[in-house]
Amino acid sequence: MPTTETRPRRRLRKALLFPLTLALLCAAAVAGLAAEAFFPLLSLWAGALLFTLTLAAGRRAGVQFETFHWTVLAGAYLLLAICLCLAVDSRTFIYIWDYGNYLQLQYTAEAAFAAGPLQGLWHLVSSFTQDYTSFICLFTEFPFCLTGHTGDSYVKSMAVSVLPSLLAALGAVVCKAGQMLQVQNQQGFFLMGLTLSACWPFVRLAAALGQPDWLGLVFALIILVLTLDYRFDAPDPARWVGLFFATMALMLTRRWYLYFILAYYAVYAVTVAAGAAGLARHRQGRRAADRIRGLVTFGAGSVAAAIVLFWPVLQHLISYSYAQRFAAYNVGGLGLELYSQAWRLGPLYLPLALAGAVWAFRHGAGAMAGQALGTLALSLVLFTRVQNMGSHQTLLLAPGYILLFLLGAAPLADSLARRAPLKIGLWLFTLAFSLSARLSPLTTVTLPEPLVTALGRLPVFAQFVQLDTLTYDREDLAQIQALSAWVDSHCATGEFAYMIPHSMTYCPDTFKNASLPDRPLEDKLAFGFGILGTQSFPTQLFEAKYVITADPFPWCYEVSSVAAKLNDQFLALQDAYFVPETVFDMGNGTRFTIYRRITPATRAEAEAYLAAFAAEDAQYPDLFSQVIQAWLAQKGL
Repeated sequence: MPTTETRPRRRLRKALLFPLTLALLCAAAVAGLAAEAFFPLLSLWAGALLFTLTLAAGRRAGVQFETFHWTVLAGAYLLLAICLCLAVDSRTFIYIWDYGNYLQLQYTAEAAFAAGPLQGLWHLVSSFTQDYTSFICLFTEFPFCLTGHTGDSYVKSMAVSVLPSLLAALGAVVCKAGQMLQVQNQQGFFLMGLTLSACWPFVRLAAALGQPDWLGLVFALIILVLTLDYRFDAPDPARWVGLFFATMALMLTRRWYLYFILAYYAVYAVTVAAGAAGLARHRQGRRAADRIRGLVTFGAGSVAAAIVLFWPVLQHLISYSYAQRFAAYNVGGLGLELYSQAWRLGPLYLPLALAGAVWAFRHGAGAMAGQALGTLALSLVLFTRVQNMGSHQTLLLAPGYILLFLLGAAPLADSLARRAPLKIGLWLFTLAFSLSARLSPLTTVTLPEPLVTALGRLPVFAQFVQLDTLTYDREDLAQIQALSAWVDSHCATGEFAYMIPHSMTYCPDTFKNASLPDRPLEDKLAFGFGILGTQSFPTQLFEAKYVITADPFPWCYEVSSVAAKLNDQFLALQDAYFVPETVFDMGNGTRFTIYRRITPATRAEAEAYLAAFAAEDAQYPDLFSQVIQAWLAQKGL
């Protein structure tokens, strides 16, 4: 007779499946089997595990996807994946700065695993104490390993490696919110809530530019779904473990997600304590005490576990002065950030979020609205004490925004019986408007391509749109590759050039990454210098065979750059040390001149640069005078 597997046995089998699979994979690596395939297989395992645990978190929170949910999720996935691929294929973008950073980390991780599985695993783990860890690389390797290793293929790979888990986590949050809000039209709410949240352009913008930061949003949404209605009425060790590891994984994804972690858990603790106080007032003291006891147990246990397991990471976070080192990005404080975020929400999502908050406070859902608004407010205050947000860092606000979007979608779904064509039309228009948005490095307010082009004809927007177009859809790729080829052919092994411009339009990365995955200038073009407090004075300028600059000097729109001051000092001294070698016309009004050093660097030359940066040296002596003096001592000058 057939036997029936008991529920505990099924749970045990599922719980052991992934650890056993990983153990077998590691055993194969130690035995030297399939060494080249180890990293891709490990990545595939990690992605499958993440997707499975995301679904498990939803089930722990009382969310179970049915056929309708899976159909909507599949449709949303196809829509977003197609739009992402179309956006990538319709532009000519060079992955520079942070937009190429994780691509380079992926190359480095692949090289580490190519040396052996154990070396690769050590490379991943040892990077956890760095600001840019290789944790994301674990998830993005598959299916990137099957592509041509270009920047565009890296972006497209994220549609396979990240997007499924992200949509699953978002779907779980939508379902949980629908349950808590007691929405009558649950299917309409899920359809509208999921699509409106997933199609908000700033969920996708960073990924479309080569920044896989939206992986962290998976862990943030897992935290949401596990805590939205959980108040520690009873111990739940499985939930606590899930929250702890989701929090640690979120911190490892990008350091700035820590501001969301601090803000959300602070607001969550206040919410739990307030609920316990309410119970105490209604003579439910034991239940209130259980909630506080559970909150303290979870909080203290999580802190202790984090110290034991992740102390090197926490020590780096505590000891490093982010506010001082990233001061160049603090360009306006809280006031400017509020203004920027209003534009990033845009003319469609800002009213949706505001309407959702108002509706929530009027219809008994003030706790969820207060939790979202409190998290957003505290996150903004904490973050702007260090710097203002770039478009990718807006992701740390996405969980709070998503809750507000869902609050706005709830009355929209429940009132579809009235003026249905108008409301469905507004929903579809919002999706179409958002999915057609231009996702460029300078995007502040997301607008469709035709509208951006039309605004570029107006004098007040012309310069911004011109700069935006130059960086997003380059027409000077052939000239960039020609200059790169010249440097490659004129610098022998051990020789290199130094490029002074360090802006979004032109910087060393522009020329080093112009032909990815090939990087012939990897050791022939020095790293740039342009961000005060973060990058040290480039003594490579004194050792380079060639120095390259441009006229007019490229304007750095993003941050206050010290590269222009370096360029001014170079031009003041170049007659004594350099001669012009050749000129490259980029076809857009910019001309690059390559200078060849004819006189070795002297102490007088170095001290002239130090004098020019006297103000900066007073603020950051470890990045200026100490660096220059150490170089002089090393060279015997």
